[in-house]
Amino acid sequence: DLRNRQYHVEQLAAMNVSDVKFTPFKYQLSPSLPVKKDGPGKAIIIILAALIGGMMACGGVLLRHAMVSRKMENALAIDERLV
Repeated sequence: DLRNRQYHVEQLAAMNVSDVKFTPFKYQLSPSLPVKKDGPGKAIIIILAALIGGMMACGGVLLRHAMVSRKMENALAIDERLV
């Protein structure tokens, strides 16, 4: 084991980096920024936000109407009991 390590150390010491004649890696194309951005555009995001906001507003109006109509029914039922 010691001889094997010593052999590897001698081989590494005998190597010369300036003798390297190959390119370790090569780019096929030069890197560049994408031409078009990925992902949804601003217009789509704004349209979806407006639709979601409109749906939430309609839901709030329906909920409020349901609460008011229930209060009115309860008030009428109490008035009928009193009369």
